[in-house]
Amino acid sequence: MIHNNLDIQNHHIGPMCFLKILYYFLNIPDDTINTVENYTENVLKQFLVLEASTNEKISYHFIHAKPSAIFENVSTLAIFIKAMIHFVLLSVVQHKCSMFNITSPLGPYTISNLIQILIPHINILRTHCTSCQTSIPYISIADIAYLLVQNKTNEWVTAIDINVYSNNQQFRLFNSIKYGKNNPLILSTTFPFDSQLQYSFSDLLKKSLITFIENDQLPKIYFKNEKFVFDLSTSSNSTITKLQNFINIEPINQHMKHSSFSHSHPNINTNQNLSRSLHPNKINNLNLSIPDMSIFIDFVENIITSDPSHQGYICSCARGTYNTNLLFFNIAGKYKFCPKKNGHHQRNNVAIMINKKDYTYSIRCKDIECNNTILSWKKIK
Repeated sequence: MIHNNLDIQNHHIGPMCFLKILYYFLNIPDDTINTVENYTENVLKQFLVLEASTNEKISYHFIHAKPSAIFENVSTLAIFIKAMIHFVLLSVVQHKCSMFNITSPLGPYTISNLIQILIPHINILRTHCTSCQTSIPYISIADIAYLLVQNKTNEWVTAIDINVYSNNQQFRLFNSIKYGKNNPLILSTTFPFDSQLQYSFSDLLKKSLITFIENDQLPKIYFKNEKFVFDLSTSSNSTITKLQNFINIEPINQHMKHSSFSHSHPNINTNQNLSRSLHPNKINNLNLSIPDMSIFIDFVENIITSDPSHQGYICSCARGTYNTNLLFFNIAGKYKFCPKKNGHHQRNNVAIMINKKDYTYSIRCKDIECNNTILSWKKIK
């Protein structure tokens, strides 16, 4: 949010910093890159940056359009992103200079803990630590400090929205807009993609699809036994030779091994073979003629199939009698999540309510004892 971060004069520092971090950990070392200009050029040859900013909010989407390796699924990518954030924030806390010298915390510390430690020092870090270098090329301690921003409620958070890496997330298409908004997702002019080449609209659309992979011979990154490993079975011999020097990812593995980093996440499922729904045929029983209902089916399905132990399915849908903007998706199966309990009941059923006007949703438990007369509504992202 721009108005909550008026002290940031250059809003491009944070995004460029994170792009460099991604590039560093997902590529082999290259000694021929010896200037920040060359490094930045190589970063933007790999990463397609889309922008959907407004006067109130700056929003970038980073897509690894020309990857050197691919992840087995979004869940593994989520763990990787969180580990990188924890890695760089801890490096800031542990660094020492004439302007910053604090005692490193003992015991476990999460990303949130590290943010709380750094909050009193953010302005000092941004202003005085521009020459404090890190293990990542062309990234200073000051740059990393720009990854911490204030949200609309003035809470300090990471500029990277970790929640998008979940089973419930729906990713926007290139040049599309959110419901009720007027800010299309377009190519960033600040971070031009592979500027030496010209790309057509259809080329950019294909590259912006997270499931579009031009080269299936790329090595795949898996998360096994609490560390990231490469599967080289589909890689060419030349690629395997290069990957023998693919050592930048090892610091992440060592970091997770020796630090208190935890990859647990309520929406993460690393079982790539899990069926998206145990009841795919049930969707055929719904009345698709109900206006606007079909728009939200995928969103609801993602919620009720995100937990492998509590798979549900949509058994019916109805429009609100008094408020016609409401859609009630009645859920059957094993998905019986109760927001008040913050867990699943044994016997009750739930309904997922969609307010298509406000583009919000709420999960309503039907257990009488829970007395869910006051509902908590969340934005559909």
